Amino acid sequence: MNTQIKPMPLWVSAIMFGVPTVVFYIATGLLIPLLGSHTAVHPALLWFAVGGVVVFIPLFITALVAARMDGFGTPINQVMRRLRLNRMTAADWLWALIATVVILVLTMAIMAAANALLTVFGLPPLQTSPPFLHFDPLVGGQRWILLAWIPFFFFNIMGEEMLWRGYILPRQELSHGSFAWLLNSLLWLVFHICFGWQIVVVLLPILFILPFVVQKRGNTWVGVVIHALVNGPAFVMVSLGLLG
Repeated sequence: MNTQIKPMPLWVSAIMFGVPTVVFYIATGLLIPLLGSHTAVHPALLWFAVGGVVVFIPLFITALVAARMDGFGTPINQVMRRLRLNRMTAADWLWALIATVVILVLTMAIMAAANALLTVFGLPPLQTSPPFLHFDPLVGGQRWILLAWIPFFFFNIMGEEMLWRGYILPRQELSHGSFAWLLNSLLWLVFHICFGWQIVVVLLPILFILPFVVQKRGNTWVGVVIHALVNGPAFVMVSLGLLG
């Protein structure tokens, strides 16, 4: 079977990101609010269920199917090779950890600067969570919800990284060369528009640094590590009231 990776024209990139973006908007703008208004389910659980089933699990499956369509089927190491899930080297870990620190520092700087400007103009503080995910910190028996978060977290991180960086980015590189990461970043930014412009501003460091580093290292695991280290602890701290 032919296993040649083909260049991805701009219009195909737009479709590959655009369809999930529309689905993401429907899930967060319509389905979650609708279910929230008709049920007593905790907002976090609604996010895990709807986001996971409607958005992130399909991204995960799409990456696997797309790799198969490129001729990379069984054994599993062929799929991993196509999705550039390569063994992490010491240099890969170093790049991932440095990128994570830079992202966190820049994110905190953006939040501090934005809140300072908003205070000067008498505007409300910067929003750090999307409207569909507002909830009070988990206390007591509610903390079991973090167990339900674990499978969601897996498919969130792996679904995005396997499709955006594992499958799409290598094809974008064949079409756009050294600037492929920039196109990948811009389309990834559009994917997050449903979170609202304030959160997109806060996300700018990870939206641009992560794809750059993944292209630089040619290893999707680098993106997985960065994405997990930035998103995971942040969600846990917010859920426990340790981060506002």
